[in-house]
Amino acid sequence: MKKSFIGSRVLKTGIAVFFTALVCEVFNITPAFAVIAAIVTIEPTIHASIQKGLIRLPASMVGAGFSVLSIHLFGASPLTYTAAAFLTILVCYKLKLHAGLIVATITAVAMIDVEHTSLWADFWSRLGGSIIGIIISTLVNMLIFPPDYLKKSRSQLDVVITHTNQLLQAFVDSRIKQTGVDQPIQSLTGSFRRLTEERLLLEQYIEQQEREMRYHFPNSKAKALLDEESAFAEKLKLIHYHLWNLIHAGRSGKPLHWSPNQRHRFIEAAEAVQLNLQHWTKDGSPTDGRQFRELFKLFWSIDMPKNPEHGYFPIESIYLYELLSIHQLIESQQSEKHHMLTQKEAMPSD
Repeated sequence: MKKSFIGSRVLKTGIAVFFTALVCEVFNITPAFAVIAAIVTIEPTIHASIQKGLIRLPASMVGAGFSVLSIHLFGASPLTYTAAAFLTILVCYKLKLHAGLIVATITAVAMIDVEHTSLWADFWSRLGGSIIGIIISTLVNMLIFPPDYLKKSRSQLDVVITHTNQLLQAFVDSRIKQTGVDQPIQSLTGSFRRLTEERLLLEQYIEQQEREMRYHFPNSKAKALLDEESAFAEKLKLIHYHLWNLIHAGRSGKPLHWSPNQRHRFIEAAEAVQLNLQHWTKDGSPTDGRQFRELFKLFWSIDMPKNPEHGYFPIESIYLYELLSIHQLIESQQSEKHHMLTQKEAMPSD
């Protein structure tokens, strides 16, 4: 899908600049410093705007202060620009005001190249303008097109579930059906690494949305959706743990001592897991659990190796245990979701 050239951040920057200049005009303040502060304060998230805004306020004071001091000591000369910029950067760095370095340095340097009637009046005027720009841009970021990571996390959740299913299918084809000629067992490691990166991106979206919700009015529906997606992400982390164990065990290259019927039972159960995972975010389970009961019987029918040198658990037991564990995680999440829906329906309506 083609993205629009004018994004929400561009529009918010324009709106913030307009209102900043308007307020400066009302209070008869030079708008240049305020507009610069407004432009650099617009951030992708509300949390970042507020956190960096709290840093940029004292940083602007540092820049304005050193500008006044440099003008007083050296007048309008090249040394004045050097001293103002150098001292501002040095002090901001020492005070760990890294997010405010740009605003502070621009404020310090730009104040020099203006006519000065009173240095202290200029100091408070430029500082006030920077504060106005920071506050207005933060408010614009909060109230106009606020970042919504809930949609991104829902979309990313679907992506992770789809690719989890694909990786499980690739494992079954390669190791159980032994038809994965195009994707040998070693190549599954790279696919799992990419899947992990996608899951971490999902967790990042959820974490960012949790931060954003602190600055919005309470919304029980959005909070419930976010809690649900957070629970899915936690379960996916465990599912991927067991999926990796399947892939890692398969890398040993040990032969499977299964009959065609036993392989078929495993394949049926794996297909049921994929179907349940595909409908995971929906209500109900599309399978009746028969395949897993058969798999559970097969698990206990496997003989343990008599020689510890061959390993304490046969490869067949590992495969069955990991697949049953994945099924149990999916089933438990569906049960928890059903329980939450039952509780919600039982609650009295307002």
